Amino acid sequence: MSEGHWTETLFLRHPEVFLAVHENAWSTGEAQANDLQRILERFGVPAGGRILDAPCGIGRHGTRLAKMGYHVVGVDLSPTFVERAKELADREGVADRATYRVGDLRRLSESVPRSVGAFDAAVNLWTSLGYYDEETDVRILQEYAKLVRPGGILIVYIVNRDYVVRHFDPQGYESFGDIVHIEQRHLDLATSRMQNEWRFFRRNGEDLDYILTTSIEHCIYSLHDLQRLLVRGGWSVVEAFGGFKMDPPSIDSPTQLVVGRR
Repeated sequence: MSEGHWTETLFLRHPEVFLAVHENAWSTGEAQANDLQRILERFGVPAGGRILDAPCGIGRHGTRLAKMGYHVVGVDLSPTFVERAKELADREGVADRATYRVGDLRRLSESVPRSVGAFDAAVNLWTSLGYYDEETDVRILQEYAKLVRPGGILIVYIVNRDYVVRHFDPQGYESFGDIVHIEQRHLDLATSRMQNEWRFFRRNGEDLDYILTTSIEHCIYSLHDLQRLLVRGGWSVVEAFGGFKMDPPSIDSPTQLVVGRR
């Protein structure tokens, strides 16, 4: 990993900050996993099939899928997130069906031993593509293809560039428990790269204690760009949706979900 990249700052040097974001989102995982199950079934993934969840965060999707009977392997860059994912899988009683390990998407196939076998499906969720450059995204998609069996699928769930452009807001504010996140956003229309400044604070009574400022740069994709990337990465695009509910893709949908087949 290149020294100083924002992923290193946020996920390795200060993982406790974004851990609060994951913990806050944990409650959304059950409903989204139910939707994912319907998508998996629609595209032929067998009940009890093998799912690769990467990056997995704290396992809010993977652990719920394991509770449905799937066998899940989760991979994430952050050891802190992986340890928390293991704790939650154990708490939910599925540590035998949901295993988590540290790994880099760019070298994903090195993180999963060959003895684990091929997966029926892989999922890349929560806008986890575009962190580097386009060629790296292609290599990441190729890494998924090395691990999914022929006929298996890849699900990519990501922000919709067209929605961001149409509804662009240069500022953002969110609260996650006692963590406050303030964001300044800039979109380069020529490159489709977001260049943002994220500032994190911790509530202290009526005051805010400063924690961290980091610059975040990532690419956002329109649907046709994302589909083109999947093809370059070794996937056949079989269908696209506006989100987990399998609604039609739309310029007014904040997200997009694309299914590729190996």
